[in-house]
Amino acid sequence: MYEGEGVQVLGLSGGGLFGTESAATISAFRDQTNVSFPLLLGDTTSGAYANPDGSISPYPIDVIIDKQGTIRYLRHEFDAEAMRDMIEQLLAE
Repeated sequence: MYEGEGVQVLGLSGGGLFGTESAATISAFRDQTNVSFPLLLGDTTSGAYANPDGSISPYPIDVIIDKQGTIRYLRHEFDAEAMRDMIEQLLAE
């Protein structure tokens, strides 16, 4: 959707709901969904994938980082419209 506009998309897994997701699981997901962006497996021991109340989120973390490397969007639940709005805002800056 944003090809040629300098937008880079990466998928980052936090290890799944039970922390058991592996590189093989991610590879199988990529094969099943035919995503065209890199999928990465994050450090599942850091606690970075927990909700503010300490519970584990079943959702990946969605992060949008601007050209200066500042996190401008961070959510635990997928919201395509909010993400699209942020990308559009950043592209207009």
